[in-house]
Amino acid sequence: MRSGFPEDSSAYAVYADLPDEVLQAVLGQAAEVAEGVRALLARIGDRRESLRTRLLAEKRLRSFDPLPNAPGTAAVDGGSATDHSLGTDTALAVAVGIEGLTDPPGQGWSGVQYLAWQRTLPHEGEQTVATCRGIMSALELAVLRDAPQEVVFLDGSHLTPVIALNAMLSVRQDSLRREIAEVAERYATADALLHAMTAPNRVAVVKYDSSRDLTQTWMPETMQGAGLGPDDRTAMSILLEAGEYTEPVPIALTQQSRSNWLAKRIDALDPVDMARERVRLAINEAIQRVREDRLCVTYYRPHSWSSAFRLEIKAETASDPRRLERVLSAVRSQVLSPEIREPYPQWVADRMAKSVGDALIALRTAVRHDLADAGMADYLSLVAHSYRTETH
Repeated sequence: MRSGFPEDSSAYAVYADLPDEVLQAVLGQAAEVAEGVRALLARIGDRRESLRTRLLAEKRLRSFDPLPNAPGTAAVDGGSATDHSLGTDTALAVAVGIEGLTDPPGQGWSGVQYLAWQRTLPHEGEQTVATCRGIMSALELAVLRDAPQEVVFLDGSHLTPVIALNAMLSVRQDSLRREIAEVAERYATADALLHAMTAPNRVAVVKYDSSRDLTQTWMPETMQGAGLGPDDRTAMSILLEAGEYTEPVPIALTQQSRSNWLAKRIDALDPVDMARERVRLAINEAIQRVREDRLCVTYYRPHSWSSAFRLEIKAETASDPRRLERVLSAVRSQVLSPEIREPYPQWVADRMAKSVGDALIALRTAVRHDLADAGMADYLSLVAHSYRTETH
């Protein structure tokens, strides 16, 4: 008898406790780990005031008074998942757009915006995963392009879709390339990528930031410590006061950050089709914008209780005080509490997009029931059960 729950055991959470000996060994290193964290933060914290004085005098740190009426905002995020069964791979990609809190409400979208793609494909391993992630980025870019709000947040870096689309174009399997071409044509992915890279009101909000461009160029070498030293977001969260932001600088400020971008340039495709070729040219045009310093980054700390946010903006926004004020006001209006560590619509979009694994489990279960009803139950136990579901 069927219940309301999936029938296969992989649908249920499985928990395993660490052995006491392992846990004790881990906790035994707590003091050592804490000392490493303290030493890292102390490099900046112990000299915070002198650093602030110098950076303020150099106009590296700047103050900002938020506008009384923040512009309308939205955020876009995506999720992808692949289910590897014995017979086939099932791939699912989604993108969602969420409007920020506004007063009065409902100035842009009437509800959640979304696009979804799903296919059952022959086994192709990492090529299927690369295809799914690339199509997820294509869907995100399409929602981002069509958003009517004044300021729209892209989850992650401008580099994120470039990496995903680049990997997608490297797929060699014929049927996957046809899927890629179809999606790129349907959603005008090349145009959507260039829109994300050029529109002044499209802002990339980076949650995890390992960049050290500012600490390596603005701070004395003695403060950077051994190895790489503190990352920029940590340093600026300590140095910035509420309402302050850093001088916008090119996103490829150091040679290391430039190489992260310029290494992504891709040569002509073989075999080629027009839809995929347009995406390739758009990727290289995006990289050229970085080469020409037309993408910038600033760190902004909207509240005393919040950390600094890494914002990737266009050079046109960085050089226009009015545009920059509206972007910073939009961020401040959506950072609502210490418990939500990102702008509100970005937080909601992220939670929705990361539920894609649950949607894939539901899809797999529906397919199994449909096959059973079609008289193929004898094959299910042989080829239709999953190894696991991988969510990205």
